[in-house]
Amino acid sequence: MEKIKQYKFIILIVIIILGFSFYWFEWRPAKIRARCLAEGEFAAVPLEFVDNKRFEFIVNYYLQCVRRFGLEK
Repeated sequence: MEKIKQYKFIILIVIIILGFSFYWFEWRPAKIRARCLAEGEFAAVPLEFVDNKRFEFIVNYYLQCVRRFGLEK
């Protein structure tokens, strides 16, 4: 029990760092990708495209959106 009391601050810092790392590298990119895909599909709805052109439009919109949020170069 004494060991835990001694290292309480270090354990707290490690947990905070791990939580922030999970958020920054897993949670945040997944939310951005989902948002960009939904925006791309929504933007393509009023446009009258052939299926292939609609797909290309959504992909291009998605890539621009992801780049805007800084996930890809």
